[in-house]
Amino acid sequence: MPHARTESLAVLILAFGPATFAQEQPPAFEAGGIVLEELTIPLRDGGEVIVDRGVLYTPIVRANPDSATIEVEFHRFRTTHEGEARPPIFRLHGGPGWPGPGGALQKPGYYEDNVQELAQVADVVLVGQRGIGSSKPNTVCRGPKWAAVDAPTDQAKSDALLAKACEQCKAHWEEQGLDLAGLNVIEAAADVVEIATALGYPKITIMGGSFGSHWGMTIMRYHEDRVARAILSGMEGPDQTYDMPSFVLNSLKRIAAAAEASDELYPYIPEGGLIQAFEQVIAIVAEDPVLVTLGKLEVLLDAPRMRDLALGYTGRTSSRRGARTWPADIIALAAGDYREAAKATAQRNYSFGFPTASFFMLDCGSGISAERLAQLLADPAAEIVGPLGGFYETTCAVWDSDVGDDFRTDFETDIPTVIVHGTWDTSTPFENAVELAPCFTRSKFVVVEGGSHGALGEARRASESFHAALMKFVATGDLEGLPELVELPPLDWAIPGE
Repeated sequence: MPHARTESLAVLILAFGPATFAQEQPPAFEAGGIVLEELTIPLRDGGEVIVDRGVLYTPIVRANPDSATIEVEFHRFRTTHEGEARPPIFRLHGGPGWPGPGGALQKPGYYEDNVQELAQVADVVLVGQRGIGSSKPNTVCRGPKWAAVDAPTDQAKSDALLAKACEQCKAHWEEQGLDLAGLNVIEAAADVVEIATALGYPKITIMGGSFGSHWGMTIMRYHEDRVARAILSGMEGPDQTYDMPSFVLNSLKRIAAAAEASDELYPYIPEGGLIQAFEQVIAIVAEDPVLVTLGKLEVLLDAPRMRDLALGYTGRTSSRRGARTWPADIIALAAGDYREAAKATAQRNYSFGFPTASFFMLDCGSGISAERLAQLLADPAAEIVGPLGGFYETTCAVWDSDVGDDFRTDFETDIPTVIVHGTWDTSTPFENAVELAPCFTRSKFVVVEGGSHGALGEARRASESFHAALMKFVATGDLEGLPELVELPPLDWAIPGE
């Protein structure tokens, strides 16, 4: 349970108006202040460790002197290192959509699994995402009621429902007095620096993955003097918020090549390989959609819905665990077995979690350059993996939050950086890192062969030498000894029919 001691670093009171946000009102504190309280969390061995839970009270829009104030939650774990002080490690999570550690902190093992090793090097700080989860207000939205899956896909109708839900969400939060313009990654980068300043850290180490890498690069660009070094994985650069279909397909091709080379799957591989087999399935249902009966529910599998399953349906290729079932999924479809695919389609249709207003403002704010958008729209791989930019094209027109091309161009840094990226990553494709690597003039690009979106953790578990060199870099900033390649062990593929 939390200790009673609370330390307030903000002493002036800021009065909130009668209609601020449609949820619990935050305590009134001066913008720019933080409040800290000690929490005690359990360890597996029955012991305890103390963590500082903090809240930053900061303007929604820093450039506006009359801006209202929002909360950004953070947690600080004190280092067990007793030597010379080192830059604290600021962990930046992905999404955007990380809700904060929440109740997981009270589960024995959280500290050991997520924090302990890093805390042996330096203080560790987990920073929340403005407008999301435990950072208030949590800008939740009500999603659309999707069309039934027993009729052909009506993309225009789906887009209209999606746009209307966004319009309603945007209007709701504007009615509550929230200046949505402040929910962008540039302001989120300033949150990190403001927290570091309040805690007395002149420089920090950034550890960010996926959107966290995007967030981290923004800090490195706008607050370069505050960053000692960085570890970035699952790279999402300033102009890479929209996934390029051909890049995603390339990751699938690498997964397919590994599966096709495996002795256990070889007897099951369709002629022409897994990617060609999936293309043929798309062609079949494009010509003659398949109606699958699941009890009282019917699901019509047509080409758009089939493309939605390109990354798997009994699992997803976003992880190694999910990737192990992807070949069996494709093999089942090629054999005319659509039942599990239909189940997945129905489940996704009725359980789609609609993002927050902050998600849309953050991602649509980072946006896409005209040049990259033209490349994306002309990408032929969309015929296999789907039009990956379609979601943003529909929604971002509503949110109108683009921060501009200056944000997306001319990024370069000489901050010492380790880049880690998996060749099987279908969430932020491997080619993202290949594009970005030249922008880091003092860096080591570590390729994780067979690595998924979680390649950093996969590589640390698979290679003791990489792990040791990475921890040395975290402690000292020394890039020496880091490998160019970490090869993961062969995957234990799921066998079709088993």
